This record gives sequence, structure tokens and C-alpha cells, in this order.
Amino acid sequence: MTGNRVSRRRIIQIGGSLVVVGGTGSTTVASSEHEPNDRPADAGIQTRSAHLSPDAPNVDVYVDGELVREDLAYRTVTPYRDLEPGTYQIQVVPTGDDPAEAVLEETVEIEEGDSTLAAIGEVAAENQPLEALFLDDDNSPVDAGTARVRVVHAAPDAPAVDVVVDETGDALFENVAFGESGYVEVPEGEYTLVIYPAGDRETSVFEIDVSLAGGTVYSAFAIGYLEPENAPADEPFEILLTEDSLPDEADAEPDETDPKEDEHGKESEGERCEDETAT
Repeated sequence: MTGNRVSRRRIIQIGGSLVVVGGTGSTTVASSEHEPNDRPADAGIQTRSAHLSPDAPNVDVYVDGELVREDLAYRTVTPYRDLEPGTYQIQVVPTGDDPAEAVLEETVEIEEGDSTLAAIGEVAAENQPLEALFLDDDNSPVDAGTARVRVVHAAPDAPAVDVVVDETGDALFENVAFGESGYVEVPEGEYTLVIYPAGDRETSVFEIDVSLAGGTVYSAFAIGYLEPENAPADEPFEILLTEDSLPDEADAEPDETDPKEDEHGKESEGERCEDETAT
């Protein structure tokens, strides 16, 4: 596949049942459950969870026996949570069940960098078996005027795909199979992205307009079914877009026309702290 990094550090198999850009021509940016990672670049390790299994129930996530994510629904990508380097026991449990009933129980070693633990595949396993995908997140600073974008293929019935810029015909990613991902950096701006079956430029499977801001890191999770009418769940294909890292506020130019800038900044910081406490 094309991209400057491949982020597929580890696949964790799950036994038992578990656990964006939206419709054609529109953009759905992740909501309050997808807070951007706007912390300083020298902060410690952070991790988050993503529920991307379209036919799975809501789940709870435990780390070393502590409930850290509760009642995660499909399409949820949580805010980042601070974590020290080390070895951790991860358990994924249907919401409300005892940790002893975990459908995923695995020991993972996290040494450096940010990460995302994503549940992908299907409970029914009609197209892809249920599994957990551990992703290395590249939230390092990106130049102003440039956006870093990662694509993650988590659509169970979709073939390997190419992601092409409609205006130029350039392929940002090629031959991305289910469970694969990668990063690319592009100039900030407006794009129409077309998704084709790998190697095929005749018939697209999805088309989307996106607006990418400079200095920002994004993840675009391809989720749902191309043919929901024939799938275990009626969840149509989408691209779920998250802002993973924003430009350092110290580098941003102040807005001299807004006399309440400081007040707004404090309010936003408080809201972020409140969100992190809740998760």
C-alpha cells in the first residue's frame, strides 16, 4: 500500500462475542466522543479505544482490572488517556458483564508513542472474524500548511481499496486491505476523495469531500458495510474522521479581535479536563 508509515503493530485475536467522513459528498467530523489530541508534543504516552465492529454490542474496557472505558457503542473513538510505559492486561467485556466474562483478554506491552486499540471485524464472522487491532498513532508535530492523514480499513465486506484524489487522479493510498492502515501528508485544503477497489479506476465504491487543516493529524476509519442489506447489521459504509492532534496553541496567532480569547481558552481547557475525567 501507499503511505509513509504502516501502522499495524499487533493483531489480538478475540474469541466469543463482542465489540468519516459520512455519506457521499458530506463530512461527518467525530463528536464529543472524539476529542482532538491538543496536548504538547512532549507529553507522555496516551492511548484510546475505538469500537468499529458493526454488528457488536456495547462494551466496557478494563486495564489491569480497572474499568477505563464504559458502554462504548459502535462508531465510538474515545479521547486519549494518559498511560505510563509498561505491560498491561487488556480486557474487553460486553457492557455490564463481569471482567471474568471478557471476550478479549490479552497482555500488551506499550513502550513509547500514542496508540489506538480498535475492535474490528464481526461477531457473526460472515466476512471477517472479530479481532482487535493495535495501532501506533503518529501524533508528532506536522508542519503548518500540511495535514497528516491516516486511513484505517475496518469495513468487513469491502475489498482492498485505493484512495484517490478526484481533482488530480493521484493515489494517496493503494491496495489497503482489511485491518491495514497507513499515513500520508498532504497540503491543507479541500479535497474530494474517491475510494476504488484496488487496481480499478472504473467503478468507485465511495466518494467524499473533506476539509483538511494545516498542522493537524487525522484518522479516517473506513467502517460499516458496502451491502448492509446483506450483512449481519444494517450499518452502511462510512468514513469516520477524527482529529487526533491539533497545532500547538503556542504556535497559533492570537485573535486580536476577540477580547474574550483568554476566557474562552480557559473554558475549553476545563471542558477537556472534564471529558478526560469522565473517561
